[in-house]
Amino acid sequence: MSSEIDIQIKPYWNIIEQITYIDELLLKGDCIIVPECMRKEMQIHRSHLGIEKCLRRAREILYWPSMNSQIRDIVSQCGICCHYRNKQQKESLHSHEIPERPWQVVTSDLFELDRENYVVIVDYYSKFFEVSKLKDTKSNTVIEVLKENFARHGIPEIVKSDNGPQYSNYEFKEFAKIYGFVHITSLPRYPQSNGMAERTVQTVKKIFKKAKETGRDPYLALLDFRNTPIENFGTPTQLLMGRRTRTTLPTRPSLLKPGFSHRLVRNSLMRKREKQKLWYKTAKPLKKLKPGDVVRMRDEQKTWSPAVVVKNSHEPRSYVVQKNNTLYRRNR
Repeated sequence: MSSEIDIQIKPYWNIIEQITYIDELLLKGDCIIVPECMRKEMQIHRSHLGIEKCLRRAREILYWPSMNSQIRDIVSQCGICCHYRNKQQKESLHSHEIPERPWQVVTSDLFELDRENYVVIVDYYSKFFEVSKLKDTKSNTVIEVLKENFARHGIPEIVKSDNGPQYSNYEFKEFAKIYGFVHITSLPRYPQSNGMAERTVQTVKKIFKKAKETGRDPYLALLDFRNTPIENFGTPTQLLMGRRTRTTLPTRPSLLKPGFSHRLVRNSLMRKREKQKLWYKTAKPLKKLKPGDVVRMRDEQKTWSPAVVVKNSHEPRSYVVQKNNTLYRRNR
């Protein structure tokens, strides 16, 4: 009966048939069985090779009960390994909420092309974008352009942007307060969280470059792009304004009349969103953090330094952490 086995032998009972005795050594197969008193002397982690390499190295030649979990614990708590470990594997895709209506949620970004500065504003619902040339990149100049567009399309409920100085200063906070919208900035060092603006900037740059190279009017190119269907549920202009706009292509007047189904648009967007999640490879969920948790924060030198979670941020998987009496916002 296993209940009658000596407590020192019990951990080895399930592998008893694999144990041999050669040259005064106990072996499990070709691996030396290490007694408890000598396990710390094995120095498996001496070269700080990381969890998986230490495990593979140990499994080749050594054995003792719970060896794998003990090695994992030692390496995961090693300050040197934590400081220099690789960037974390990305989490499963977390898509933005699909807005209920056009121009409810927009995002904005600045870019430079041919020594000229521009600002883009993109509607999350319709993918319709406005692009304007800037005389300079001061915050007040950007705010004036946003005001012009809000006067044309209405004030959105949410405005997203990166953490550029034009969006993160006192003037922009006052602008958001007076106009009554919520301003959300993307995560520092994680531009993917403002991916809509990033993709739109690349699209606008391509349109302008192609128009310049072919000698075509860039504003006609913008007009054509805005009147090109997205998937199979309408053009950006239709989704924002409820109608097509007239272009240089011959178009029947009946096609320029308003009318489309918001319900069909949302259903199509949801199906597209599910496909994106399905094909978002090599991702895994990470457990949520809570205030007071001690974590490691990746810095500009691509190393990890200790920090403490202060609170959850307003964005999903985003936290405010404290390091050396300074607060940072970081993605999980």
